[in-house]
Amino acid sequence: MLRIWCFPGEENRLSNPYTAILVTQLRRLGHKVSSPGWPGRFTGRCDVIHLHWPQKVVRAGLFGSLRTITVWSGFLALQKARGAKIVWTMHNVASHEGERPRLERFWMKCLIAQLDGVHALSQDSLKQARAHYPALAALPALVAPHWTYSDAYPQPDPAAQCNLETIAFLGDIKTYKGLDAFLTALEQAQPDARRYLVHGRPEDEESGQSLEHRLRTLAARGWRIDWTLERLSDQQMADRLAEAALLLLPYESGENSGLAVLAAERGTPLLVSRIAAFEPLLEELGSPRAIAIETPLSHWQIAEAAESAQSVAGTVPDDFVRRRSPEAVVAEISGYYLFLMDIKG
Repeated sequence: MLRIWCFPGEENRLSNPYTAILVTQLRRLGHKVSSPGWPGRFTGRCDVIHLHWPQKVVRAGLFGSLRTITVWSGFLALQKARGAKIVWTMHNVASHEGERPRLERFWMKCLIAQLDGVHALSQDSLKQARAHYPALAALPALVAPHWTYSDAYPQPDPAAQCNLETIAFLGDIKTYKGLDAFLTALEQAQPDARRYLVHGRPEDEESGQSLEHRLRTLAARGWRIDWTLERLSDQQMADRLAEAALLLLPYESGENSGLAVLAAERGTPLLVSRIAAFEPLLEELGSPRAIAIETPLSHWQIAEAAESAQSVAGTVPDDFVRRRSPEAVVAEISGYYLFLMDIKG
């Protein structure tokens, strides 16, 4: 079968198990998969280079970024000359951090010129990417959804039982994830009897202090709101999802959400924005498993979604899990590699 280099690969397991699952499934299909260090990238040979989150090549420091871009460009050009096919899985069109957007755009244009194919997680995200980078329209694209995480996350503790009154906002707290809209909705309404849960790590100390002040103010007004302003462990994520009758994801932007997929496969209903990241889930799962936010987000919408979600909270959508199994989706990616290998040039 094929020699595949995946960047990142298994080493990314703790921060995001997505690529580790890819490596495992590709090996199951008979491919030889690795993520060689820099010496091996220049001296070795492969059939396919599969890239994820290449925007991270651009760092805070200008000269460090330019040096890294130069090395990556040289490595990819060399392997392409040796016959390797280069594929990008488009998790995001642009990085959420956006530390150097102009330099990032320059690097991505250089990268796209080297690509042989792209893997999009949905038709909407492919359309969005092509609008951002028109050169992508010339490349053959595979549209295959974000797979489920299966056993990559632990099962919840038996004590973590679904509470039909719990509404959760989980994950690292970044501006684009829309926590502000959630808190504003509560601030503009009168407290109810539900339990609201915020668990995630703020971007920095200053934003964390500001957020804690808002949460304390809501609690003082009578809202049942619990918060933990630190990153969730895998076990905590599993437990929190099991507890929640509704996961609120009022994102402002994004092309995919692994958290939404994890919640769906674990049986936690979703209240989500109408953006590319969530349109496939809204269509696949339907209401009340996935409900779209009508902006601006209001407490009334949250309460109504929570009521509707009670009928399915804690039950697993078996068809969704089957369609998005790692085995099924990675088999499509494997076939796509073979298709690219048959294209000359």
